[in-house]
Amino acid sequence: MLFPYYAERVTCITLIAALALIVFGVALGGLFGIALGSSGAGIGLWALLQGLRQGRGVRLYDTYLLVQGSVTGRVRRIPYSEILGLAFTRRGGLALLYHQAVTAQEALPSEALVGLRAAEQAPSQRFLLTARLAQPEALRAALLERLSSSLRVPEAQILRLARRQRLRDALIVLLALLATPLYVLIFSRVLLSALSGAR
Repeated sequence: MLFPYYAERVTCITLIAALALIVFGVALGGLFGIALGSSGAGIGLWALLQGLRQGRGVRLYDTYLLVQGSVTGRVRRIPYSEILGLAFTRRGGLALLYHQAVTAQEALPSEALVGLRAAEQAPSQRFLLTARLAQPEALRAALLERLSSSLRVPEAQILRLARRQRLRDALIVLLALLATPLYVLIFSRVLLSALSGAR
């Protein structure tokens, strides 16, 4: 059973507007052109993200669930027995804390594997936060129906982990945005030196 991610409908007018802003930004040049081009690129990136979310989400099976990343498409298989706690954010995203078994092959070099079994390693805890889901309440009901044992980690703690991850992601995006003028300056200097060297 698939519970898809929420995705806005992208129209042709939106794509045409994004392309027009990029073209006008390149044609005008200067600071205003950079602002127009950046706006068009932002709209195009938003439309791309909405397209990537189509058909992706959380799938429930008898003994496990599959979570597909909204951007990368990477699939994680999580058995219900390994789920320590779950919560849903205000925006409708699923937050999961679960055990992931660490095999000896992943943790140790091959020379150290003599006489060791993979089961001797303790499982590690992993945290997963999905994008906004189209039907979070239906997924909550279906998950709670399938989870046989009571969850060991309270919902408030899972929500704290979700807030911490969102804050970390926001800081990374902010730092990337603040560094963009530096990238533009370095690229323009390299381009100017390459053009002047060709003359």
